[in-house]
Amino acid sequence: MEYQLKKAVMTGASSSIGLALIRRLLDEDLEKILLLQRGESARLKYLPKDPRLQFVDCRLEELKNYKCEENDYDVFFHLGWANVAREVRDDFGKQIENVVYSCNAVETAHRLGCHSFIGAGSQAEYGRHNEALRENTLCVPEIAYGVMKLSACHATRVLCRKYEMRHIWPRILSAYGLCDNRLSMLASNILSSIQGGELAFSKGEQIWDFINTKDVANALYSIAKKGRDGAMYPVGSGKAMPLKEYISILCEKLGRLQDMELGKVPYSGSQIMHLEADISSIQADTGWKPEIEFQDGIAEEIEFYRAEME
Repeated sequence: MEYQLKKAVMTGASSSIGLALIRRLLDEDLEKILLLQRGESARLKYLPKDPRLQFVDCRLEELKNYKCEENDYDVFFHLGWANVAREVRDDFGKQIENVVYSCNAVETAHRLGCHSFIGAGSQAEYGRHNEALRENTLCVPEIAYGVMKLSACHATRVLCRKYEMRHIWPRILSAYGLCDNRLSMLASNILSSIQGGELAFSKGEQIWDFINTKDVANALYSIAKKGRDGAMYPVGSGKAMPLKEYISILCEKLGRLQDMELGKVPYSGSQIMHLEADISSIQADTGWKPEIEFQDGIAEEIEFYRAEME
């Protein structure tokens, strides 16, 4: 079955995935995209200039009071999440607020007439595993962020059932790309290198799965069109390899292969050592597959930041 997607709603529009998804939706000639987004985000400057985008200054905690003027939207993409800074990711008091915000997002989707609600799950929901993550992999999260992502998944699923709304919860692995979080391992080393600074990496022994945000956006669009109600798809590249191989590609693209030194950054106590997505379920349901190789995606990200720093 293919679902109608002419008008969409989105939270988290200024995130790297949100910005990539906006461009993807505009490419598909959607009639309107309603962005419920806090207005002070510095990354709003990256929003495309397009009359089909309707921006409303609305923080996550304000969703419950949002007055809906229309009720003919199709899909609600809930990408927003408060308190994502590393220092509060294990703060239960702060993370639990997001479960309420996510439920309010479902209520808003219902008032807007949406037939589908698509969340943005995380690799943190799975916890620690030594094999590829599948749709039926047992989730045993180890930090508050993962616990509350998992809680939001189930809370929104129950609410969507109440409103007869399709619910899909893709669990997105390590995404990278344009407008990436500048504190991420990839972006922080890119920026440091551009500024003539040092590179800093762990030993890189982890098995890892990076996926470009453009591929994530394509996955979310495919899910919106053809995804199965109740699905919790792992979304990654499906091509995991040791992190040190990704680091080697990054250093080569930076022209700093001679400066590649592993082990400067110690592993944290919560370090996951195997992250890999089995993407067979989303491929079977939607036909989606990743298209961007890491060496191409990271080269584009490097050029993006070089242009930013000029």
